Amino acid sequence: MDEPRARRLSTVRALLDGYGSLSVPTLLSTTSPDFYHQVLPESLGMVPRNRESFAQHAAGIFDIFDEFRMIPKSIIDDGLGNMAVVHARMQGVLKGGAGEWINECVMMIQLTPDATQVVKVTEFVDSAKALEMARKHAPDDFGCNAADAGVDAGRDREKNVKGRDGETVNSKSITLLVGLGLAQVILVVLLLNLAQGVFF
Repeated sequence: MDEPRARRLSTVRALLDGYGSLSVPTLLSTTSPDFYHQVLPESLGMVPRNRESFAQHAAGIFDIFDEFRMIPKSIIDDGLGNMAVVHARMQGVLKGGAGEWINECVMMIQLTPDATQVVKVTEFVDSAKALEMARKHAPDDFGCNAADAGVDAGRDREKNVKGRDGETVNSKSITLLVGLGLAQVILVVLLLNLAQGVFF
């Protein structure tokens, strides 16, 4: 493996390990001063964050976990673009006996020219799991406007509306969201594989 590629991989792995540390300073140690983080899809209503607001958000999320790991399933290297794309499994144990948390994401990670710091992360998440986190576990400032703008109220209105075979309308919606979230992740990974064809 050539040196620039090894450096990119090292920085990406340090970022992933930073999430698992549950330490904001450790997570931020890989980021540049002008770091930018955005969660997609935009329909979740999660505002983009600079380094300072990302640190505050991370502190709130870290506070609800006893353990957390970001486990890469695949890492795609784009040497020309000085970036990497990671498909990762997020796995943790929630505090207060709330159980295990499992999710997945695809992160597009832009690096500095020398590949020693992360400039930008664009993170596609499973929409259904993000909404579940916002409703059940996340701190008040989680930032998922879709949840804040009436998902719970809509759930209360729909819970007694039965569909075919006794399913509630809400359970069908959640099933659809899960399917769409997984389809987003799979599509991004497949497109990137086809476009780049370069793996770590």
